Amino acid sequence: MRNFNLLGNDTIQLPSGVFAGVESLVCYPSGELEGIRLSKKNMLITHIGELIPAYNETYRRKTKYSVEFYKCGMVKAVALDEMQEIQTPIGEFPAELVTFFETGELKRFFPLDGKISGMWSEVEEKSLAIPLSFELPFTAFAAIISGVAFYKNGGIRSITLFPGESALITTKYGEILARNGFSLHESGELESLEPFKRTEVQTPIGLLTAFDPHAVGINADSNSLVFDRIGRIISLTTVHDRVVAQMADRRSVSFGPREIVNPLDNESMITMGQRISFDYGTHTVTFADGKSKATLSIPECEFVISAYSS
Repeated sequence: MRNFNLLGNDTIQLPSGVFAGVESLVCYPSGELEGIRLSKKNMLITHIGELIPAYNETYRRKTKYSVEFYKCGMVKAVALDEMQEIQTPIGEFPAELVTFFETGELKRFFPLDGKISGMWSEVEEKSLAIPLSFELPFTAFAAIISGVAFYKNGGIRSITLFPGESALITTKYGEILARNGFSLHESGELESLEPFKRTEVQTPIGLLTAFDPHAVGINADSNSLVFDRIGRIISLTTVHDRVVAQMADRRSVSFGPREIVNPLDNESMITMGQRISFDYGTHTVTFADGKSKATLSIPECEFVISAYSS
């Protein structure tokens, strides 16, 4: 169903506003406007202030819509023409790209939106950024970030760090240095983080080494070391440990990471981490390696943890 009106050769009207200088547009298969690219300056009024969508071409920026829309016609994302200050639930921050919930609240902001390529390196992109400061109940740090995500109520959902940056996070298990970033429960407690290096943590089955060398840092909404709202570890990934569980009937079962062919070259082998999860209500532990999964009762087993070697 069409969600826009054409007012002229290059002007479009939507529930979210009127846009002039529409150079091109794309619609969803069902007919609603999905996105537009602009060639003239427009001013868009939003919950976070007045925004100027991108209308100038530059080799550094990613090729995307100037403004992207939900099927209802409300703004989904805005690529800004230049970095500008926006008003977020946690204060003013610089942004080049912002996204919104369908009801208009800020969903994410990205201080930088450059396209890393042969023409523009990650080092050059980082040189345009400045460290931003954050103070939360479990951490206080200044770092260059890739983006911040919010819950609809304005609470922080996650903070994604720029590659190479880190933040020191306080947990029930001591201070843990995080890379990629960390996420929060909607109620504000730490939900997950990505360990910067191999980190030993005490779990219901013993001391395990948390670390996932293959963690993807696109965003920090979910990470390999996960906590419940009272700070207990409920899951982790390890490439360093093998666990042998001895059952009540004296049978033994071994769990560990597994070796797979590196998808980047289809020749070398890499170690895929083992996911270990804990259910404190049922007193069980689940082992998953991406291929198989097994759940055991913790009180009914004895667990022996040793170093994994391929």
